[in-house]
Amino acid sequence: MQRKKQSFFKGAFILSVAALIVKLLGAIFKIPLANILGGDGMGYFSTAYDIYMPVYVISNAGLPVAIAKIVAESASKRRFRDVRRTLKIANTVFLVTGLLGFSLLFFGAGFLVKMINNPGAYLAVMAMAPTVFFVCLTSAYKGYYEGLSNMYPTALSQVVDVIVKLVFGLGLSMVAYTVGINEFETSGTVFGKFFENPEEARLAVLQVAAAGAILGVALGALGSFLSVYIRHKKSGDRITEEELSAPQVVTPTGKILKSIIRMAIPIALGSCVGQITGVIDLVSIMDRLRFAVTANPEVMQAVYGADVSADKMVETIPNFLYGCKGMTTTLYNLIPTFTVAFGVSALPAITTAWTEKNTVALKENVEDVLRMTMLLVLPAGIGMSALSHGILSILYGGRPGEVEVAAPLLAVLGIAVIFSATCSPVNSMLQAIGRADLPVKIMVGCAAFKLVFNYVTVGIPEINILGAAIGTLICYVLIMSISLVFLVKNTSLKLDYMRTFIKPLISALFCGISARLSAELLELIVSERLATVCGIAVGGLVYVAALVLLRVINEEDVRKLPKGETLARLYAKLPMAKKSK
Repeated sequence: MQRKKQSFFKGAFILSVAALIVKLLGAIFKIPLANILGGDGMGYFSTAYDIYMPVYVISNAGLPVAIAKIVAESASKRRFRDVRRTLKIANTVFLVTGLLGFSLLFFGAGFLVKMINNPGAYLAVMAMAPTVFFVCLTSAYKGYYEGLSNMYPTALSQVVDVIVKLVFGLGLSMVAYTVGINEFETSGTVFGKFFENPEEARLAVLQVAAAGAILGVALGALGSFLSVYIRHKKSGDRITEEELSAPQVVTPTGKILKSIIRMAIPIALGSCVGQITGVIDLVSIMDRLRFAVTANPEVMQAVYGADVSADKMVETIPNFLYGCKGMTTTLYNLIPTFTVAFGVSALPAITTAWTEKNTVALKENVEDVLRMTMLLVLPAGIGMSALSHGILSILYGGRPGEVEVAAPLLAVLGIAVIFSATCSPVNSMLQAIGRADLPVKIMVGCAAFKLVFNYVTVGIPEINILGAAIGTLICYVLIMSISLVFLVKNTSLKLDYMRTFIKPLISALFCGISARLSAELLELIVSERLATVCGIAVGGLVYVAALVLLRVINEEDVRKLPKGETLARLYAKLPMAKKSK
């Protein structure tokens, strides 16, 4: 069967649809989980997840990008034997990488939780270890097909992952929580261990329940691997025998291996840019929050409950606050999921244009990626910030205390996500033009700033956890701005800044302002939740209208989508589209 390459827009569309399904099902997983576990249980869950996320990003985003770039380059030069051999070598490399990652989390769980001063997360970290192994095995196939401009295997693996995670993660967590609580109420024990203090028993139950949720994540990773492996065996890559047998230069195995390793290391490290602030928060927040409680317990008591003793707060408040921060993660990580898809889809096209020195195609693809990114991140981030309290009330209405803590964090992180979500596609384009070293260098400098900022601000009782969110915002403003400057400089492209950045920003500001004002007015007569939903709807309509009137989107853009000709004819009939011509 003839192999068909997908355009950037079609590939981005496929991955975006998959990302939407993943995030919707992920919300169904995370939101009930947070309502079950509360701030304390989410502290254990978030600790394990934040330890795992850099490893996940390296194996799920970094390593596949390296494989995709090598495969795309070989395919553009018609070296299809090298394409096939790259997959075989990648499978071996990623098998070893997965075993190392598994060993690090499984055998090093005790050391890791001790290092970050959250020993209650021990079981959750151990349960996360198999996930690393299966994600690495999946990565080779995902990168291989992405390099061939086929985004279907990646989309399939993501959807299977989240479905399995939802069913088993939420199920195991609910079972563990119910069994543990019932056992304590009946016999005073929790999974065989006696507890006199009900609070200590509750925390012990939450530790096991959090580990159950994490085990569901591991099973999701297993399902993801099986989906791509079975599809590969069944459908193959559709490289024809004529393409394989045609005269071509064959690269030695050792040289391909060196290329993978040489390219994978900086790309993998660069892919951590989106997670660097989470890592820094993980290693710095707990200690600094403990310092804040010790330094001025009166302030912390006034903010988080005067009925809690200072000694008890040192043990419970840091994990509780970290769990509240974790409750914002579901929303904060929503947008980067889509922009990662933009970068993944664009990499083969930009790599080909750069390799062939096709300046016109390069400019078109770079502008398309940046504009699509802005069209998504600007309204989402501004809207998230403007309606932070209402959104969290919708999701976590059963946890009003946690909502009050998390809302100011989300207001800051909503703006931060505009910049953090843009980093991924910009870094993918830098990697596509052979400058995978730049994201790493930029990340190191900005990460150092973030670490110092956390140390100073989180330790101030009046600021505490909010300092981490502010540091995240400043860090990503610096990373994104510097990366974009280097992208423009290295490609020598003259971008259309008005259509790419300024007009989407104006449209997004109209969106945020209209959403906030309408929500505040409606709160006078209806509940906050309903007012927030209506505010989101009003903001969305205003945003679409502004995009059309400002000519940010035109018929040519619509034609690039799947079924583009049909959609373009419908678009042309819109009254606003006619007026904007």
